Amino acid sequence: MTKTLPACLLLLVLHQTVSADLLCQTHEKVSFSCPVGTKSLSVCSANDKTLIYRFGKPGNIELELESQVHFSRTAYSGGGEGNLTFSRGQYKYVVYSSISNGEWLEDGTRDKVERAGVYVVQNGWLLADVACTQLSGDHIIRYLPPYEEEPFQYYD
Repeated sequence: MTKTLPACLLLLVLHQTVSADLLCQTHEKVSFSCPVGTKSLSVCSANDKTLIYRFGKPGNIELELESQVHFSRTAYSGGGEGNLTFSRGQYKYVVYSSISNGEWLEDGTRDKVERAGVYVVQNGWLLADVACTQLSGDHIIRYLPPYEEEPFQYYD
């Protein structure tokens, strides 16, 4: 019995660590999620019309924005980038996910470079590029309610 308790505690801690970056509620679909330092960034869908952007920690959401889907994408050599845009006043929060060709490898193939995170934009000017600190399957923009694609905008 004493061996069971530590094993259960370990599983509980591991479960909290693995799911700590998801800020979506249990009834929502995950469209995007990744850790950003000690905080997390998630885009969730609770219905067929809108997405919810959340930034912070579970139990302490610092920013939450709900919006219709504003999705754009572009193709790169060997990949592409998708963006989801959320607006609040003069600020835009542009969640991005991309993959492109990297350096040539000895076997003649190319390395793949993946990037994901959020651009913080004020009045059209890039204030910050907050990159995901760890990439997993959740960092790829996926499930989206129905939408009309918008023109892609580059930020650098």
